Amino acid sequence: MAVARNAPEPGKPGEERYYDIAVRQMRQNGAPDAVWEGTGIWATPRGHGYMGDYHDDDRLVAGLGNPAFEEYRAELIGGWDSPSGSHPARHALEHHHLSNCSFMSQFRQLRIIQPVAVDRSVVYTYSFRMKHAPARMFRDTVAFANVVNGTGSWVLTDDLEVYERIQHGLGAGAPNGSTSAAATGAMSTSRAPRGATGTSEVFIRGQMRAWLDYMTRDA
Repeated sequence: MAVARNAPEPGKPGEERYYDIAVRQMRQNGAPDAVWEGTGIWATPRGHGYMGDYHDDDRLVAGLGNPAFEEYRAELIGGWDSPSGSHPARHALEHHHLSNCSFMSQFRQLRIIQPVAVDRSVVYTYSFRMKHAPARMFRDTVAFANVVNGTGSWVLTDDLEVYERIQHGLGAGAPNGSTSAAATGAMSTSRAPRGATGTSEVFIRGQMRAWLDYMTRDA
């Protein structure tokens, strides 16, 4: 993040450099604690969960009016905007999460996580070139794929370092166990309870609860 903060300012629309997305992404990851703690974490029934967005950069969020994205939205829905959001094209533009995959609509990227062992998973990343979309949208897709998922990425390598250290720690067998009770005390009683803070582990507890239900359902 220090490198990103000291990097040249990202270019204006039409003047952007290829690496600007990486700079933007890393700067956003350096959001202050108050922003992270205010980000919602929800746990849904049967082990699913989702997190609110902490980004406020219009190049990283589809709903903040990026010119290329808005041009394509207008192309798809023909300028018509349903208050109910029922138009099928609208749903193609949102950010969806399923149990083992997520779709990043702003950069047209689908990630699928496939567990292959108790301590190993494979992540497949698919990038899409949308029909009739402005050419700069696909350029953004390729740039995002390279700077976020590439082995030389500032973003990916940082994530993998954290995951690997956690894996080594759990695999060492030294601790008797790990806790997942952080900030779970202020959960609501709704169908999708929200953790007390943005660093809540309520979604982990939801996964464990669902696993227990599945394993003991016929007991």
